[in-house]
Amino acid sequence: MSQTKNNIKMVTTEQIESFLLGEDDEKYIVALEYDYRTDKVYKVIQDPEKGKQIKSDTFTPFAWVGDLRGKNFYNGSKAQQKSAMSHNGIMIETLNTMGDPRMESGLRYIVKSTKSYSSLVNFFRKGGLDPWSRDNSDCITILPPVEMYLVQKEKRLFKGFEEYDELHRFVFDIETTGLSPETSKIFLIGMKDNKGYQKSLSAENEEEEAKIIEDFFEEIHKIKPTLIGGYNSAFFDFPFILRRAEILGLDIKKIARTLHPEKPLRQKDSILKLANEMEDFTQTMMWGYNIIDIAHAVRRTQAINSDIKSWGLKYITQFIGAEKENRVYVQGDKIGKTYFDNEQFYYNPKSGGFKKIGDPGTENLLQRFPNQFEIKTGKNIIEMYLDDDLYETMVVDEEFNQANFLLSKLVPTTYERLSTMGTATLWKMIMQAWSYKNGLAIPSRGEKRPFTGGLSRLLAVGYSTDVLKLDYSSLYPSIQLVHDVFPKCDVTGAMKMMLKYFRDTRIKYKKLAADFYVEDPKLSSQYNRKQLPIKIFINAFFGSLSAPHVFPWGDMDMGEQITCTGRQYLRQMIMWFMEREYKPLVMDTDGVNFSVPEGRDKHTYVGKGLNGLVEEGKTYFGSEADVAEYNDIFMRDEMGLDTDGQWPATINLARKNYALLTNKGKVKLTGNTIKSKKLPTYIAEFLDKGLTLLLDGKGHEFLEYYYEYVDVIYKRQIPLSKISNKARVKQTVAE
Repeated sequence: MSQTKNNIKMVTTEQIESFLLGEDDEKYIVALEYDYRTDKVYKVIQDPEKGKQIKSDTFTPFAWVGDLRGKNFYNGSKAQQKSAMSHNGIMIETLNTMGDPRMESGLRYIVKSTKSYSSLVNFFRKGGLDPWSRDNSDCITILPPVEMYLVQKEKRLFKGFEEYDELHRFVFDIETTGLSPETSKIFLIGMKDNKGYQKSLSAENEEEEAKIIEDFFEEIHKIKPTLIGGYNSAFFDFPFILRRAEILGLDIKKIARTLHPEKPLRQKDSILKLANEMEDFTQTMMWGYNIIDIAHAVRRTQAINSDIKSWGLKYITQFIGAEKENRVYVQGDKIGKTYFDNEQFYYNPKSGGFKKIGDPGTENLLQRFPNQFEIKTGKNIIEMYLDDDLYETMVVDEEFNQANFLLSKLVPTTYERLSTMGTATLWKMIMQAWSYKNGLAIPSRGEKRPFTGGLSRLLAVGYSTDVLKLDYSSLYPSIQLVHDVFPKCDVTGAMKMMLKYFRDTRIKYKKLAADFYVEDPKLSSQYNRKQLPIKIFINAFFGSLSAPHVFPWGDMDMGEQITCTGRQYLRQMIMWFMEREYKPLVMDTDGVNFSVPEGRDKHTYVGKGLNGLVEEGKTYFGSEADVAEYNDIFMRDEMGLDTDGQWPATINLARKNYALLTNKGKVKLTGNTIKSKKLPTYIAEFLDKGLTLLLDGKGHEFLEYYYEYVDVIYKRQIPLSKISNKARVKQTVAE
């Protein structure tokens, strides 16, 4: 670390990179387990050459502690405290506060036990202090043992693996006769991994059902994958399997073998963080394995990406462009019947379509369309449907959990926890690890208060053409770096250097992705995936900074300074472009939608290279010329204005709610009012078609459609399924 005037050690980018990647060089750790009896951590290793290994290691358990006066710790008796310290092997070290007031009033001590994790916990509990009580959260922090180990030993998961697909991934899916395990049965279990393994297990009766449940867990034990995932498996597949096993009299502790002979399958209550919402779920755990619900990754993305309308497997596979041309699809309530009736069907191997032999339109089908159809049984159809489900589960996992894999290489926690935690917790864990490494106190938490947010205005209502969206690249992080807006309690400048490191690394990966886009698309895709978790880190920082009641390094004053500076940048940008006859339509936090003035495409500008987004000597045309000139004049260092898109037309409906017509003729909706996931289907369908007609300039056709739809509503011809709201039921009927 370098020195400053005040003799405070300041961190360098090299130290930040080394810290984030883990100073310890041990490779191929894919899972960690802690055993309370031995007080050891067990590392599960996926060695590319030696295969699956388990190694044990030790650590010294610790806790960050603040001022315990007023907590009546050991009844205020120093003698009792000393006796308890001796009994539990307790050592206390004073941490460095660098004279910062919040660190002085924060967690200023590190308390360690030379005996065990249990001894550390007992030391506090016997003194009347529950380490996990909310009432004590301001004076003590204890991490889970596995996280303590990673922080203390400076190790990271997945070191040595560059791509998510290098891990041994296993997915599964079940087919059932209904939705309730009390009255329905499992008749198919499909399994697939990314190493060429695929297998299906089938059952015709309860005896065979019990056998395929046993065989399912036996297959897992045989191939020993690193990751086990299903789609919506935390809410459906695992609860269904485990309840059916119980009903059938199976001993799940015996049949679901883990990587430890004495550690059976277990479940615990967990929380899934979805942007600003939280959802309870039951986490299934098998010692030595990472068990994830792949739908969680999709839903977490959907919570921050309003373009994703559904998290259903079929929809999301289409959304990422990975759907097979001959994907077999069967309506949910017809799966069991199709399988057990086992009638014959004409099947089109090119499209995946099928039709029961004898149905209208199937007469002489093979003669009329030679070599286009095959005859399949109902069981064949459902088995192909299951295979396609497994394929889609695997590709969706690779697409949406790539970011979680890469984040796990930086954040000292388990893969299972990282897959469900909120983004603010990422920064908290990183800063806790940094504080431990450097012997720093943890600041006291601040109070949450209202503050001035980003600027959001609707400036023009209705229809506009030639729409240009301009936004500042990573506005809030860029403001922080350029204007040095960081909390004073970050005494080593770690957050600033981390933010700079993440930003510079992301830009490097984005440039490499662009450079190889044509020459090597696969390599380009790899670089693009690498920048995703960095983007998550960058975007999560402002939210953490503005939540001092959760993130100890947060600072409301700094958060407000950032938003107010952002508002000034936005206003200045609008004024400059209005002087060039651009018409502002919508402004929101970091960008503005403009209507481009007629004839502006003839304007040119030769770049001076005074900003990283402008190439010196390059001639820019049209709106790009104006953007390049703006950047050369006003933007310095990390600040930069970028073009986010250009579209033929838009309809501005309300603040933060507008519809854009893309160059491909599709409609892109923005805003919770017109594209809320909770919007009834009949309204969503009307908006989709109605806005498309208006954006295409078909006003007369829109009016006709409007009155036709009103008539349909009046005559009560809308199905109830399209009127009802769709949401996960969180309470029982009795509740």
